[in-house]
Amino acid sequence: MDRMEHIHGKLYAEDGTKVIVDSIDGYLGFHSRPNGSKLYFGYFELPCEKTTEIDVNAPCRLVLDDGRVGDIYADVHPSNSPGKMLAEFHVTGKMHE
Repeated sequence: MDRMEHIHGKLYAEDGTKVIVDSIDGYLGFHSRPNGSKLYFGYFELPCEKTTEIDVNAPCRLVLDDGRVGDIYADVHPSNSPGKMLAEFHVTGKMHE
């Protein structure tokens, strides 16, 4: 794995129209696969009240400020920060530019 990069962006519902979290501040990394493709993953914190809007059985759309977009599945866990939860995610497919 290469070093994780700091990311900023927004999280949308699966259809890409409803904003779930309007200010993502997190980290994105990847593992290289033998065939040359990349498996992306990462994490970010979010307010506790937003966790009910994330369906662990359906993808969300992560749109980064630099223009990259990817569909993610996220697992949400308690964070060390008061009033926050931690979303650990993996990208399905590619991060598109």
